[in-house]
Amino acid sequence: MRLDDRAWWERGLWAEGFVAALATLSVAWPLADLLREESWVVPSVTMVVLVALTGAVLRTVDAPPTLVALGQLAIGLAGLAALFLRDTLWRGVLPTGETLDRIATLLQQAGAVLQTYAAPAPTTQGVSFLVVAVLTLTAVSVDSMGVTGRAPASAGIPLVAGFLVSVSNTGQAMEPWYFAAVLVMWLLMLAQQGNRLTLAWPSANRRESHGGDDVSAGPRTYRGLAQAVGALTLVAAVLGAASLPHLPPTFFGDGLARNPDARGVDGDTGDVSFTETMDPAQDLRNQSRAPVVTYRTNAISVAPLRVTATERFEDGRWVAPERLTSGLLPQDAPIPAPPGLGDGVSLSESEFSVVANELEPPHLAAPSPLTSLELEGGSFRYDPEDSTVVLQGQVSRYDATYLGLEPGAELPQGVGESAADPEQFDADLLAVDEDSAEAVGDLADEVVGGEDNALRAGILIQNHLRTDGDYEYSLELAPAAEVGADDPIGAFLETRRGYCVQFASAMVMMARHEGIPARMAVGFLPGTTQDDGTRQVIASDAHTWPELWIEGLGWTRFEPTPGIRAGTPPAYARSTDEPDAAPSTATVPEEITPTVEPTAAPAPADPTFLDRLGDLLPTLLRAVVAILVLGLLMAVLPLAGRRHREAGLRAASTPAERIEGQWQLMTRTLTDLGVDPPPGRSPRELRRHYLRGTVMEEDGRQALGRATATLERSRYAAPELVSEDEAERMGEEVRTVVDGVRHTSAWNQRAGAALVPTSGVEGLREGIRRLLRR
Repeated sequence: MRLDDRAWWERGLWAEGFVAALATLSVAWPLADLLREESWVVPSVTMVVLVALTGAVLRTVDAPPTLVALGQLAIGLAGLAALFLRDTLWRGVLPTGETLDRIATLLQQAGAVLQTYAAPAPTTQGVSFLVVAVLTLTAVSVDSMGVTGRAPASAGIPLVAGFLVSVSNTGQAMEPWYFAAVLVMWLLMLAQQGNRLTLAWPSANRRESHGGDDVSAGPRTYRGLAQAVGALTLVAAVLGAASLPHLPPTFFGDGLARNPDARGVDGDTGDVSFTETMDPAQDLRNQSRAPVVTYRTNAISVAPLRVTATERFEDGRWVAPERLTSGLLPQDAPIPAPPGLGDGVSLSESEFSVVANELEPPHLAAPSPLTSLELEGGSFRYDPEDSTVVLQGQVSRYDATYLGLEPGAELPQGVGESAADPEQFDADLLAVDEDSAEAVGDLADEVVGGEDNALRAGILIQNHLRTDGDYEYSLELAPAAEVGADDPIGAFLETRRGYCVQFASAMVMMARHEGIPARMAVGFLPGTTQDDGTRQVIASDAHTWPELWIEGLGWTRFEPTPGIRAGTPPAYARSTDEPDAAPSTATVPEEITPTVEPTAAPAPADPTFLDRLGDLLPTLLRAVVAILVLGLLMAVLPLAGRRHREAGLRAASTPAERIEGQWQLMTRTLTDLGVDPPPGRSPRELRRHYLRGTVMEEDGRQALGRATATLERSRYAAPELVSEDEAERMGEEVRTVVDGVRHTSAWNQRAGAALVPTSGVEGLREGIRRLLRR
């Protein structure tokens, strides 16, 4: 490589920019486990590389640090617009009102996905936009601080921020290679800076100013010392980390994501976890008495409060529903009539009024099926696919009406007689878990027998699970090693021991085996009546139940779970031997004696879930706005500073005045770098002041001597004797002095001079004073 090639390569800090880009991409690595599709990867890599190349090119042409950062930001915003907003731009260049609307839509879509989906969440266009935008801003921050600002230690701040957002939402201990990748990249950035600084230490042609020996061996000696100190520090850090006690690996993540185990003081909690895990085991064990929902109702028979439902059962657990904004009704649109209700079904409408709500959005608890909903100070959207309300923000009070069978009314003939058409339903609603299909099928065939009425078949399954004395309700499940079956449903059917999730899951799968579409609903039991007539629902009232599609009734609730922590079956699903029986068209088979001795069921596996990353979205948006505002301020100050430093040059009309302007430029620039301004004395005293107050190479000291000599000549010689060549040479000498002082200044002084210069503040003050005088 030729010398001039090496000069442009080093001036642009190309190697450092490449490492900074890799560090930014390493932050995004954990996202691969949180997002289902990888459509975000190529745009993210493209934008990070584009930001790095822009910074390197601008540094190569000696652009000021502020312009480098602004150029990277401008290129980043232009790239985001080209990738996601191209069709909203005027002539493909300028943003319009439609552009802002599109950004709002994409962010709302991302928020809905992140608040609703379990990991891995689908990578919608909104999610891709959010991820690429955050990584682009991270790339600009890391490159500006670590490369252009030559402060890689500070670049660790945006790296850690992005890294915590990624790893804190897996719901489990982070994998060590994620941390190692970011750590290695950050340490490499620090090593590059250290190498650059040690190579710039006193050169071979310099001698100390007072009585020192030749320091030509300085760089080599100090580099070895620095490497030894660094190695010892690394060893001490590793040994110290091995000996000191550790916080849980998801400590920060649990805090950010409101871990259900640490959501309140002294165990109090106002939100529940089943809406993400679809399993209320943790909430059933919750000892807090803090109310989640407090409500009133005029219903004679109080129904459970439904929150959401899902039909997807994967890897031995229920998965939160995929809810895209495109499938939701418009905001605050009227709730449609429940599907599938036949003629002749006697229904009554009941009122439901919530006076205090602590359930986190987007979830809302209410009996089903709803017919109307009014929120106090909020809005909602409705998903007709599974009859679920999706809140658009926190609400404390709301009123609703819902339908129920008329008390004492019998169902019309023909309800449940027609078989469901499989083509009208999602395949998941009829899919039986493959691991337990054989056990489910054998039991369903035994319980249902030849019954072909879907309602009566559902009642047979419900009552077998609910009233058979060999089934036991228990939250304590034995380890999987003690159970013959290796899947949760099969283990439950073998041990006949579990809580609401196991009972409801078994009924759903048995119904599907019989060709009845079925899904799992989650919510709360009706709660406890208070002295003032209200009902209070607490976290341990969490509950799950199956919903079956019955021709003539639509989606119909059943209650297969026995015990005190289970609901009462609705009137249409009660048998004549229930103590609170009501008229019913159902018949009940003889009880079935289990053929397998009860043992213990496996404990449910801890699922991986997306811990409310959507809750961070408003904070993230505020941070983005703050960064943009800070960027504008950081752009104004450097420009004002440059104008203030060059004020003397702009006003100069003669060579002598230009020399004075160059000297003023030097003094104000050195003040920005932390050097005290000189007293107003002779040029020689000014030279001694700067020699005492700065550390420069020999060429910088010589340049300072020539500059003071030129200044002295311009002040005391006749004006006609000062030439233009002297003014030009003065400019070169000033640049040499400034570069020498900047080269030996600390990174924080360089960063302050580039981003928040003192001359910028003075320039703004002068500008404001001029405006006030006018």
